[in-house]
Amino acid sequence: MPTLVSQPATLCFSSAIDDIVFSTQSEDGVLILDLTCDGNRVNILEETMYPSLDSRIVISDLSSLVEPYAREHLQVSLECSFTDGNGSVSITPVTILYAMADVDTTASAFTQNHFLSILSGEKLTAMDRAERIHAYGVNKVTVRADVRLANGTFNVLSAELNATDHDGSVYHFDVSPSNVSTLLELTTQKLLAYTIEAGTRRQDFRVVEDHVPPAPSLLFINSFGFEEFLHCVGTHKKESKYDRKQVRVLGRLKNYRITEDRQFTANTGWLNEAMADWADDLFRSESVFLWVNGVVGREVVLSDSKSEITNEDDNMPAFEFTYTYAQRIHNVLYSGRVSRIFDNTFDRTFN
Repeated sequence: MPTLVSQPATLCFSSAIDDIVFSTQSEDGVLILDLTCDGNRVNILEETMYPSLDSRIVISDLSSLVEPYAREHLQVSLECSFTDGNGSVSITPVTILYAMADVDTTASAFTQNHFLSILSGEKLTAMDRAERIHAYGVNKVTVRADVRLANGTFNVLSAELNATDHDGSVYHFDVSPSNVSTLLELTTQKLLAYTIEAGTRRQDFRVVEDHVPPAPSLLFINSFGFEEFLHCVGTHKKESKYDRKQVRVLGRLKNYRITEDRQFTANTGWLNEAMADWADDLFRSESVFLWVNGVVGREVVLSDSKSEITNEDDNMPAFEFTYTYAQRIHNVLYSGRVSRIFDNTFDRTFN
């Protein structure tokens, strides 16, 4: 009868899935590899396998097989069986979470001690900014906040925050400063900082003054497939380039096709060390959107970026990048801003 020699852990990331190894004394056998995606069973491999000289069947590079499905569904279940002339053996089903990061630990240890983000440290935010976190296996987190009272004294408040939604076993939380203020029923108090906790998971936020509204605010899909925000407070520039096709008709020169390519150059502004490491997740993201007036705006594509960090004591990293609209038409009007004197590269105080 065939035996199971080794298999992946029952919870793993799609970026790191260990080999499946069976042992058999038969000349061949049938191996079946199935995935369950959102309740639907998908067969991704069914082949007659022949053992190596040491009587083993090894299924390697599972990440390449599973990654397209994990990317689409974010969480899938893997099952595998091997049947020869003497019987059949199966692995314990494996839950696979999408991840395109080497976390240097097991998926179980990471999900128990981290939210699903590569950010490891304090994040700077402001009252009008959107913030999201995502946790595996918990639908409630604790918010602990430092506030300043109207009389100038300080206090610590706490409350439970429920998830707004979930994808399988991953729960999503709106941890924007405005949502935290509403949760804690702050009126005359000022929110200074807050911490989101779930078991040993912890994410710190420090609330700063937004002297200039972010330009732009970007929503991007992080290395675990979930939404995060980067709010840029550095210089924002816009440049339009035109490709004109011309022809002479009856002796007169005319433009018959004008293609506009509108490019924006943004700067993150100064970042702390943790945010500087985390900002690269925006640059490697394949899905980036503008975040305009609290809603998802147009999809954009980053065409160039420069992220450089040094070990100098006075290093204050700020990253510059270029993006453009994903859509073909770049003559974009923002109906909510038609009354402004200047466009969104300027602070609203200019109006």
